[in-house]
Amino acid sequence: MTKHKHKQHKINSKTKYRHKIEEEIHAKYSKRIDYLVGANNELMKELKGLESELTHKDYISIPNATADCIILEENF
Repeated sequence: MTKHKHKQHKINSKTKYRHKIEEEIHAKYSKRIDYLVGANNELMKELKGLESELTHKDYISIPNATADCIILEENF
């Protein structure tokens, strides 16, 4: 095998292994990712629904600059 053919064979082997690994990862994790995205979307929908139920009497608005300076008690 010439040097060029050997190098080309090495590149083809790397490409084949990389493709195989990518397929294995996709097969292993795609269902889990889809599940997590769906769960996140469901929680976001629920959060938006709960936020829309709030009225102004349920909370007070604090400017960001003020909120950044608030120190929370550790023992609450």
